[in-house]
Amino acid sequence: MIIEAKNLTAAYQKKKVLHDLSFTLKKGEKLGIVGESGSGKSTLTRVLSGFHPTIKGELSIRERPVQATVKDRRWLCKLVQVVFQDPFSSLDPQQTVQQVLEEPLLNFFTLTKEERNQQLLEIVEEVNLEKDLLKQKSRTVSGGQAQRICIARALLARPDILICDEPVTSLDMMTQIKILNLLKKIVTEKQLSIVFVSHDISLVFELCDTVLVLKDGKKMDFFKAADWHRPERSSYTNKLIHSVHLK
Repeated sequence: MIIEAKNLTAAYQKKKVLHDLSFTLKKGEKLGIVGESGSGKSTLTRVLSGFHPTIKGELSIRERPVQATVKDRRWLCKLVQVVFQDPFSSLDPQQTVQQVLEEPLLNFFTLTKEERNQQLLEIVEEVNLEKDLLKQKSRTVSGGQAQRICIARALLARPDILICDEPVTSLDMMTQIKILNLLKKIVTEKQLSIVFVSHDISLVFELCDTVLVLKDGKKMDFFKAADWHRPERSSYTNKLIHSVHLK
């Protein structure tokens, strides 16, 4: 298992926000985490990426125990990359796009300048960005371009796990479709394990093969996406499914 979580419990200021969550993720599997606002989705992504501690339970990434310490975040940072809802929140407005994309290459690999430049040209083509964009300041790009830049930066780290936390929520409909199609292509071609977080269960079913449903920090369901119609689904999960008229 690339991720194994057992009885994860987490809190903010002594108030529990995750309650005894257990689930697994295999290599190359696509896990969707779905739930309404306040269900614990974003907290869980912070736990998985080593940025929020647990008060109970066990978490292993590639069979290595994870604790929310600076030491753990160093090795987790390469294995687990996160793409956030607001791309500009993780971009330095003073940096050029090239400087943004070079960060993982400089931090995780020993490459010549020529090798770095070659990888930059390859990744901008892969995520459908113009190479001239490399010279621009990151603050000058559009929302869709900014999200592509964040995806490109994550891929340059060559992670085992890509966490996408509501990655299209802040984008217009046409840009959402383009970014989702890009993520589908990337996941298929690179055989990455992906954790896709969304309040929209239809997006989760479109992209993922396994679904974890959260409500108030508790696991309501954990099932294969193809089995969404099974009668043993919880009433809460059925409510989410019926709200998007799945057939």
